[in-house]
Amino acid sequence: MPTAARQYSDCLQSQQKHFALFRLALGLFVIISFLLPPLAFSKPIEQQRKEYLAAKKALDKKQMKTFGKIANGLKEYPLYPYLRYEYLRKNLWKIKDVDMIHFFNRHDDLPMTESLRTSWLKLLVKRGQWQTFLDNYVPQSSDTMKCYQLQARMKTGNQDFLLEDIRTIWLSGKSLPSQCDPAFDLLYKSGLVTSELAWDRFSLAMQNNQTGLANFLIKHLDTEHTKLARAWLNIHHNPAKHTKKVSLEDTETGREIIMHGLLRLARQNAELAQKRLLTLKDNYSFLPGEVSELGRYIAIRAAKRKSKIAEQLLDDIDHHHVNDEVFHYRLKTALVKKDWPLLRRWTSGEAPEQELELRWKYWHARALENTGDVELAREIYAELAKERDYYAFLSADKVGIAYDMNHYPLPENKDELNRVAELPAIKRAYELYQLGMSYPARREWYHALKKMTTYQMQMAAKLATKWGWYNRAIFTMTRAKAYDDLELRFPVTFDELLTKYANKRQIDPSWVFGLVRAESAFIEDVRSPAGALGLMQVMPKTGEMTARSIGLKNFKPHKLKQAETNIPIGTAYMQQMLKKFENNMVMATAAYNAGPHRVAKWRPKSGCVEPDVWIEQIPFIETRKYVSRVLYFANIYDWRLKDSITPIKNRMPLITPKNKSALANLSCTELQISDNRHVN
Repeated sequence: MPTAARQYSDCLQSQQKHFALFRLALGLFVIISFLLPPLAFSKPIEQQRKEYLAAKKALDKKQMKTFGKIANGLKEYPLYPYLRYEYLRKNLWKIKDVDMIHFFNRHDDLPMTESLRTSWLKLLVKRGQWQTFLDNYVPQSSDTMKCYQLQARMKTGNQDFLLEDIRTIWLSGKSLPSQCDPAFDLLYKSGLVTSELAWDRFSLAMQNNQTGLANFLIKHLDTEHTKLARAWLNIHHNPAKHTKKVSLEDTETGREIIMHGLLRLARQNAELAQKRLLTLKDNYSFLPGEVSELGRYIAIRAAKRKSKIAEQLLDDIDHHHVNDEVFHYRLKTALVKKDWPLLRRWTSGEAPEQELELRWKYWHARALENTGDVELAREIYAELAKERDYYAFLSADKVGIAYDMNHYPLPENKDELNRVAELPAIKRAYELYQLGMSYPARREWYHALKKMTTYQMQMAAKLATKWGWYNRAIFTMTRAKAYDDLELRFPVTFDELLTKYANKRQIDPSWVFGLVRAESAFIEDVRSPAGALGLMQVMPKTGEMTARSIGLKNFKPHKLKQAETNIPIGTAYMQQMLKKFENNMVMATAAYNAGPHRVAKWRPKSGCVEPDVWIEQIPFIETRKYVSRVLYFANIYDWRLKDSITPIKNRMPLITPKNKSALANLSCTELQISDNRHVN
């Protein structure tokens, strides 16, 4: 063939090959495009949400064909894994192992994946699929599951470090489930449960007050350890009798038993515990730290029981062992006695804990003020006034300084904000939030935070605020320990309803906002462990009585999870508490939290008490912190609502006795004049 013809033929063949390859590629593209799920933007997001809800409904009704058809069109929707999860959960018994494993590998970031895995592992145990169980086991918190894992290793002959792992689980201060028995039987037969090991577990049981377990373990002890065990059990059950004449040797174990008995005795009789400690510490070589810890515990127990020796015991505690509880009782003791020199001494020097610093300095300044060192007190007040805190605002009022809100907005970072927004867990949380599924939305959000840096958390808080999901912003900023962006931490939400009913009840709107922020952080459907519901955390019985008093018809407790019901009732109850306590916001706030009957008991029997002094003497730590927090939050909300800031002292009138006589009124007036003189 001539060269030109050959070249033409080769060129033609080459073109035909390229065309054939092109047609093949085009065909494959069409096939692949058909097989691939549709892209997320192929359907409007609202349509995807409707279809998601329809798929859930079909699954609940066991309409599997309908479910499958809808679900297959939602594979790129952020909540598609939830549909897969629900399907697997409801059909666990008939799902192939390979499908379960595939789900775990692909969706290990879902908050409910591990609960599904646990359910599946339990099913594998029932089926006796021990090797599959082992292959897919991940560390569990449940003792039952830990022991199933030991059983699986026994069944499959996996002996590597088996006895050591059984020993580790056995060495517990609590009784363990029956699922552990096969493994423990193997441990007992091995001879590894020596008297020393059994004693270690006996000690753990006694420290955990598990005397039943302790008695069970005695059979594994030798004669010497059995004698010690009996002595420990005796001193546990009757510490008053068995700490009187102690025959234990001065060993580490002997001292541990004695300390246990003295701690038990302190709960029953702090004075007697102190006497026994003074006697025993001369005969036994307790470590200084042990004596200090026990002394602190006895002092607190004595203070709680209002013992005559409480003040001395509190005074004996060295500075480094003063904690929040000790400081509370020292403060209460000095304030009840109006012993300002004692309080001045107790608050001298630096606070032993950072959390106590502002409170410590404020009360030192108060003590200085009341012992004649007014100028030094003013210097401390002025320094404290630079902070943003309940005690800082009280200090600012003392010296007439405007409050410093120290508001530092989080800098804008669109790139990082977008990166956080694109995280799969955040996208799922957003969709759940949009669908009104608040609990799983919060769970997804919380799960997402576990893998974030503190800066990413702050970006997430900013994102939540943009969405209007304000309670997540509050929670997330607290989690990140980022306290200076007040717009994120103190949102103005539900403002139309809150302002409307604050005005209708003629109560301070900032007080209402502050209380809601303290009660629920604006979570509309929240339920407390005690059963309080909604934004203003109203108890069902309180809600029912208040609804009746304001003529609200068709009240049902579940409606307290709706702002439209919760806010009218909550603000009405605030108004009732304010009226009951003569427009005293401090007592009304305390009553909202602890109940009016308790606050009535806490009122002075005669004379008046300064409000900051009274708050520190509230017996319940929760209520004590709650009252100061609500008052402080009210000032923040003055600023957020663009109102003029009401000095915190103006929200804190004197605490008056229930039945005020003319003499009591006079003493109140004199106290108010005295208080104003110090301020100015």
